Amino acid sequence: MNMLLRDIHKTYRGPAGDLPVLQGIDLEIHTGEFVSLIGPSGCGKSTIFNILSGLEVPDQGRVTLDGKDVTGRTGHVSYMMQKDCLLPWRTVLDNAILGAEIRGLPRREARAKARDLLPLFGLADFADEYPSRLSGGMRQRAALLRTAMTGRDLWLLDEPFGSLDALTREQMQDWLLNIRNRFGHTIGLITHSIDEAIYLSDRIVVLTPRPARVKEVVTVDLPRPRSRRMVTQEPFLRCKERLWRLLHEEKAAVSGEPPR
Repeated sequence: MNMLLRDIHKTYRGPAGDLPVLQGIDLEIHTGEFVSLIGPSGCGKSTIFNILSGLEVPDQGRVTLDGKDVTGRTGHVSYMMQKDCLLPWRTVLDNAILGAEIRGLPRREARAKARDLLPLFGLADFADEYPSRLSGGMRQRAALLRTAMTGRDLWLLDEPFGSLDALTREQMQDWLLNIRNRFGHTIGLITHSIDEAIYLSDRIVVLTPRPARVKEVVTVDLPRPRSRRMVTQEPFLRCKERLWRLLHEEKAAVSGEPPR
């Protein structure tokens, strides 16, 4: 599975005037890769995912999947947005099967499949609980189970751990890597954390301020499986320094101060 964005432009138009968001974005996500997008707040990262998933249509450019034009079409990716969006009147189990039901999988079959996956997602004892009874980490696991249940090879995750405390966030990162190793999915991630991007990714796409362009694509030269020991080692720290400088170069250019 190879998904490509080619020369994507997007401008939002409203009463206050035009707001250019994306300017000539090229992006590739190949089978089995973990690719992260980082960049300034509001630069258009979520818009890129919306276009990849078909929820928005670019003003210019196209999206292809294995050479087939899927611009503006939905149903080819599993997309988890910033909020978990769990339905409060549905149990964990019934939230998990929502996407599968929409795709037409019979309810009984979807429930049986979800029950088999509950232990892997750490939710075996929470199938009949409602979202209000869950911790933040548990809610994210339930949302990711729903993502897995859609049956798509490409997962798009928009800041899935941004609202979690530091310890829970690290635990969820390790858990996500284990899930990926188990299923072999291709994953695209939006994050504001340089450390998170390095720890999880094969490649990191660095975006400029709005209207976003691809400033650089950084390959993460760390072996898999990943471990927490890596975050204090020289290859990780070199990559972190490079990404920090890339993110701060244009900010410094605007302010007239050199990056520190």
